[in-house]
Amino acid sequence: MNAYHLAVMSTFVYAPFSKEAPFGTPYQSAPPPYKEPGSIGHVLREGLSCGKRPTQFNTAGPYHLLYEEVPYSKRLEVMPYDPSRYRDEALRGWNNPEDVHFLYHEDSGTQGFITHSDRVILISIRGTQGLKDILTDLDGRQEPFSGGVGQAHRGFHGGFKAAQAFVQRYLDAFYHPDHSIMVCGHSLGGAIALLLAEWLRREPKQPQVQLYTFGAPRAGDRTFVQGAQELIHHRLVNHNDLIPGVPTPWLDAEWKLLMAGTATLHLSPLGGVTLLLAGLLNLEGDPYEHHGEQRHFMPRKKDARSEASILWQPGCEALESLTCAQYAGLLDLQGDMPQRGQPSLAEHSSDTGYSRAALTTLLRWTASLERDGELFSREEADDLAEQVKALERALADWRPGSYLQFRRAVRLRQDRRFYNKSEEELRRLYNQGVLLASQLAHSQRQQLTRTLLRLQTQGQRLITPQAVFGEFAQRPDLPELVSQWRAAKENHHAERLARLPVPQERAYG
Repeated sequence: MNAYHLAVMSTFVYAPFSKEAPFGTPYQSAPPPYKEPGSIGHVLREGLSCGKRPTQFNTAGPYHLLYEEVPYSKRLEVMPYDPSRYRDEALRGWNNPEDVHFLYHEDSGTQGFITHSDRVILISIRGTQGLKDILTDLDGRQEPFSGGVGQAHRGFHGGFKAAQAFVQRYLDAFYHPDHSIMVCGHSLGGAIALLLAEWLRREPKQPQVQLYTFGAPRAGDRTFVQGAQELIHHRLVNHNDLIPGVPTPWLDAEWKLLMAGTATLHLSPLGGVTLLLAGLLNLEGDPYEHHGEQRHFMPRKKDARSEASILWQPGCEALESLTCAQYAGLLDLQGDMPQRGQPSLAEHSSDTGYSRAALTTLLRWTASLERDGELFSREEADDLAEQVKALERALADWRPGSYLQFRRAVRLRQDRRFYNKSEEELRRLYNQGVLLASQLAHSQRQQLTRTLLRLQTQGQRLITPQAVFGEFAQRPDLPELVSQWRAAKENHHAERLARLPVPQERAYG
């Protein structure tokens, strides 16, 4: 499976297994058949297990995956429904296939599904949906991570513990040493998936674990991240997605200390790059850290949609944090909790954001094989470079607001952290903030210079068929399968949005 397929699986997990329960009624599993199009049971049992090619995943789609024909025994499995044969399993709570493959944890709201073939166990965890998930997101206090080392976000840790018991029962029944485990999740689901994958990596059976997260917030502290260095984690972030910048310090109810200088920058009239630096100040001081190898979906042009994105590794905090910082500028801290503005969440969506960007990436990489494997065309590289240079110019032009502006902003904010501060204390905070912001601006400009060099280097990197199609690159029928896939009208449309050339001849071997 590649990132596109796993992005779709992270969208798919938002579906019910059979059908939505009426509002206010407790969750109850159902026996097959599962006739609701796009439901998890319908796609897995009535679709993939029967050799059919589903295109609707929950309400998202149509998505056309790359399928290969395999014997029934090698397909993603749904446990057969045979109450008389599986009486012992029924006594342990596995009455229906839904009980085996689907998790809905009433207390935490955690939802996920699990399935397997002869080679892989696939686990997908759902992101934020509904009030319970929002409360989980906001519960940013830390507690010891029970599946490893370090501290974890308390809300995400609660979701992990719910998923842990569900996964453990499944592995006890179906795992064998030849299995690799793929874990994926979007948003909140990505944070829970990280904790889950790190616990699995540490299990005595030592399974091969790979993790893909899409727009995931940070889930653990520095000790956790350092302890999880051996976990293979592909962390994908959409350029205009604000969620990977949380949890921020104000979401930790134990956090009482002032981040020096943030008020200097949040409400200063200096505009966008000021907000950038405000966001970097918050991220700089936040005890939570990101884990994994970050890959960045960046649109070719400013404000372009996900379908026009290019996946690369800028290696620069300024680029990765830009929209998070702009979002921070919309916050008005009152006590420990923010009053939020209304930024767009379109780029964070698992459907319109990540799955569309991942589809474009697979199409783009396929097209790169037709131009000798270059990751970027010259025009694409120039488009990305211009955005990096524009940010560098903005940082170079940054100037701090005056002390009077800072003092006025402090009074307007009515922030308790500034209560009873003397004039001398306020001036000291202002000077500290200006110094720190200047240092950050300088360091980020240096990073952006290195980012331009990385852009040149990555543009020269050659994409190979193995990098795009993995073990299937040598299949003799691969050109035919890819041609069929690209022939779907939705994929043609995505190619046009991405401005990809459509050559007459295609070569993948």
